Amino acid sequence: MKLLVTGNYDPIYNRTQILLKGLRNHPEIELVEYPIESIKKLDKQKLKELALATDFIYLPPFTHNSVKTIKKLTDKPVIFDPLISKYLTKVFDYQQVSRFSPRAYKNYLKDKLPLQKADLILADTNEHKKYFAKTFKIPLDKIKVLPIGADVAQFHPTEKKENTIFKVGFYGGFIPLQGVTHIVNAAEILKNEKDIEFNLIGTGFELEKIKKLVDLLQLKNINFLGWMEYEELPKAINEFDICLGIFGDTPKADMVIPNKIYHYAALKKCIITKDTPAIKELFTNQENILLTSNSPEAIAKQILKMKKNTSLAKKVATEAFKLIDKNYNADMIANQFISFINKLK
Repeated sequence: MKLLVTGNYDPIYNRTQILLKGLRNHPEIELVEYPIESIKKLDKQKLKELALATDFIYLPPFTHNSVKTIKKLTDKPVIFDPLISKYLTKVFDYQQVSRFSPRAYKNYLKDKLPLQKADLILADTNEHKKYFAKTFKIPLDKIKVLPIGADVAQFHPTEKKENTIFKVGFYGGFIPLQGVTHIVNAAEILKNEKDIEFNLIGTGFELEKIKKLVDLLQLKNINFLGWMEYEELPKAINEFDICLGIFGDTPKADMVIPNKIYHYAALKKCIITKDTPAIKELFTNQENILLTSNSPEAIAKQILKMKKNTSLAKKVATEAFKLIDKNYNADMIANQFISFINKLK
């Protein structure tokens, strides 16, 4: 089977890396990769030639504006992997656009048109699948759920020294989805626990707002570690005793299982995250993850519980590792993808 990967995609983005790695390892797949800088600079004749010699075309995350053009150039089945809804992100997450404005409708069409044009749509969770179907009037049987997974060769547990300080770790963008404000307020509740510190990796448009909150609360138990290269993350995360997921109040927070949850689990870390319908599609509370409300009080309570109950923390971490290592590695994700596209024949 020959698969053309194209569109204006980022080849090193996590979802894309994992799936393409699994496909490259698969003996029955011949992968042709043809990333384009932009639709305006697309060599249409070249794309037609590549499409003619292939069986399927895969458009990785964020290639919304590539779908329509590529569908015009070929009659081969197009698999579109949006990963996010631009409408949901801009209008409801970031709230940068009024819900009833012309700009909101433009963002709605940026999702709806490519979703209509594609032959098969991938969603990372069943919650996202239901959202795409209901919001954009897409048939449910046209959407398949393909979890993100983890590159377990890159994200794997290693021995670490025992910390004298209990290190609570977080990585991610400082955006509404993450709910970093709730983490900071949990740190404020725990400020008198001198042997607990919070380490926050990442950047984003809410970073300065978060730093101002930390200054206002005069917190000394939070370290901002800044942005890190993808390759540096496993080593940094390995130093944490427990890891924090997402705690956002936005609709999107209830629909996703973010990259970091897979990474934490692959690194055999005990994870505390918001109790959502999406997270329970893969994980089980108290077995391989710890779920809580996103109130600062609830987050702080779980952190203290894991600090005191290290045997439970280790059990949860071990079971999370087993789950991801066995069922959600790159090869398993690729096999599931192949099973989907085989049904398009």
